[in-house]
Amino acid sequence: MSREQLDQDTQQRVELGARIRQAREYVGMSQDDVATTLGISRPAVTNIESGARKVEALELSKLASLFGVTTEELLSGHQNIDRERVAFLARATQGLSDSDLDQLYRFTEYLRNSSKPGRRGK
Repeated sequence: MSREQLDQDTQQRVELGARIRQAREYVGMSQDDVATTLGISRPAVTNIESGARKVEALELSKLASLFGVTTEELLSGHQNIDRERVAFLARATQGLSDSDLDQLYRFTEYLRNSSKPGRRGK
């Protein structure tokens, strides 16, 4: 493997570690919490987040599940637009009464059913 390829691999590992750290902090977990869940030591989590340790595929899958993101989001850094929409909708519906939420639910069911193939809409 060339020196340039090694540098690129190291850079990718550092960037992945930074995304893992950001996701962990976003959900309010400590490195100890993550270590316990993964069954590894806290220093191993520190090394993953710094890019000094490679992340195994199973660990990456567990981390994504733990943080509520996809493995693709951790690997690429690209956030799924649907997550942004869900977060917006959660904020937009805050404070609605139970009656309003029931009506909103019925309306979303109507939209979902009206946009199925063979029906008017999409």
